[in-house]
Amino acid sequence: MIGTPPTFGTPLPGEPPAPFTDRLVVTLDLDFGTDAFSLPAGSIERLGLDATVHGFSAEVVFFVSAAQETDGLLSRFTSQGLITATLTLANGNEGYADPQATPWKLKGPVTERRLAEIVSDDRAGLPVVGRRYTLRFLDPARALWGQHRPLELHAGASMKEVLEQHVAPGMQLDLSWPRLGVAQDILCVGLGGACEASFHDFVVWFLHDTHGVLELDAAEGKYRLGGAKARAGEGMTLDAGVIGEIRLLAPEPPRPAVAVLNGAAEAAVHTKEVTNAHAVAGVRREVLVRTPIQTEVDPRVTVETARLAAPEHGLEISLRRCPPAFVVPGGMVTLAAELGDRIYPARKKYRVIAAALDGRAAAEAPDLTEGSARYTLTLRLRLERESDPTPRLPPFRRPSYPVLVEGKILSASGGDEDRTWDAREGKDDARPRYRIQIPLWNQTVVAPFIPGQAPGHFFFPAYKNERVLVALGFDSAEIVAFLDWAGKLPEDTQGDQIVLGKRDRDETTVRHVYEDSKPALRVERRLGRDVETLVISEGTIRFEVKEEKGEDAPEPTYDLKPTVDAAKDQASAEVRSSVGALSGKFEGAMGGATGSLDAATAEVEGAADAAVATVGAKVEAAQAELQGMMSSATEALQAVVAKVGEARAAVLAALFT
Repeated sequence: MIGTPPTFGTPLPGEPPAPFTDRLVVTLDLDFGTDAFSLPAGSIERLGLDATVHGFSAEVVFFVSAAQETDGLLSRFTSQGLITATLTLANGNEGYADPQATPWKLKGPVTERRLAEIVSDDRAGLPVVGRRYTLRFLDPARALWGQHRPLELHAGASMKEVLEQHVAPGMQLDLSWPRLGVAQDILCVGLGGACEASFHDFVVWFLHDTHGVLELDAAEGKYRLGGAKARAGEGMTLDAGVIGEIRLLAPEPPRPAVAVLNGAAEAAVHTKEVTNAHAVAGVRREVLVRTPIQTEVDPRVTVETARLAAPEHGLEISLRRCPPAFVVPGGMVTLAAELGDRIYPARKKYRVIAAALDGRAAAEAPDLTEGSARYTLTLRLRLERESDPTPRLPPFRRPSYPVLVEGKILSASGGDEDRTWDAREGKDDARPRYRIQIPLWNQTVVAPFIPGQAPGHFFFPAYKNERVLVALGFDSAEIVAFLDWAGKLPEDTQGDQIVLGKRDRDETTVRHVYEDSKPALRVERRLGRDVETLVISEGTIRFEVKEEKGEDAPEPTYDLKPTVDAAKDQASAEVRSSVGALSGKFEGAMGGATGSLDAATAEVEGAADAAVATVGAKVEAAQAELQGMMSSATEALQAVVAKVGEARAAVLAALFT
């Protein structure tokens, strides 16, 4: 598993957060497709939430009475239908809670359910007095994409188009990131068979490989896939009264020196070093690519450079009461000024990347119809600096490539039955490519026009309609085996044959067979009925030229579809190249602007912090100096008072003596 999830599965060292009691307004809505069921806070006995910027998991335990009326939930809960749960939470303290705040809302499919029946001694009359239900639900992508394992091939499509075909119920996608709109020659979703990776893994792997981000609006079930984190609004302030403990998280920056290696023999640059200001001597991470085209290497260098951005410090905050409005992942917070300027997080803006809540009903016999109830709670938040560029992705399994399928070679020249070959050059480079039709998905892919396993002495291109074994990568294809014989010999000859030419009526064959257990070599050149033959056998060399009897074969028919398809592919490739170049320039410009803005923001914050620190130091110095002056003045005043007392005593003594 790969990833760095900001969850609370591995707690930090130290004491667990202290529980507190608070009132919550809680509603659990269960959608069964044909009808719905709603449960208020009085019925809910326990809550467990673990939410992050990219997803959540929730577990709810609730009680339904069967003492007065029939439990209407039982039959629906025990059915096989999909249940969608919606949990809504808000602060329930009137006068303290923010009435304008949006409640914390989590919505997703139920993935686990169980129940326990509470029975009485009245076995004949009312044996079951109530049922305690437990259900667990996840965000839609984890719940549904986590079970989704398609195996499919797309040609000339973009990642955006692929993702739009897999939108699950209850899910929305924001795919405005330009990188997603760039069409590719090949996109293979390789998740079928014994592959353990799911479509959720596939999406997160793609984002990890392209240094993207995944952000969830849990209330709407809307996922945003982007190249940078979304900019939130002003957010809210955490008052000192709600904060129990603050822990500073200081992550280590990446320490390896990084290089992108190009294994292509004809590459202009074989090694591209990526600068890491925090590198430790002797520690390296090297990334291998293989392409003679430098423009295909540059995006990888850009990604590896972005990975080296040092993460900024973060916070883990344990709360001692619920704030007036819940702080949800993706929201922005600052710490109240009343906490002072001396603490490290003062005056800094943070983004919530995780929130964990655990609650148990405080009342032993609650009113099941109440909309709010008191709970014994623990509530923790994990925060990152607003300017921290580090992507927060869930753990994932890498998809398994290559995917091996059969295809047939396409050629735009010759007749329908001709064994012609066709090599098409790309728009941006002179590398020739095969065009291969994949019958399984009825898609046409391109693959390198190279000798394959044979040395360069042999120029035997794959011919039209030849069956080949194709290895599909995520965005590439390669011929790894040839599955057809152009001319198969009878087994009793134990012969070998080389077939040269594009069809049976105008070809040259070199055939070595055994006749009466003796080797014989036959070279035959044929053009229609005109045949020239050279035969070398035991004690004989025979050369024959003849014209066979019969009529000339009809001219071959020509299927223009491959030519039209090739032209369409060429036009599509040119359009994709132009769109890709434009998207790259736009994304680069946006990245530069965002980086400049973030740098300026950080610079302003740093300058402000330094200025406040300087002013604070000067104020402290002035206070100390004033305190010294006050002490000196007090001492002088005391001396004057003493002298006055002495003088007064002397005057009185002179008057009365």
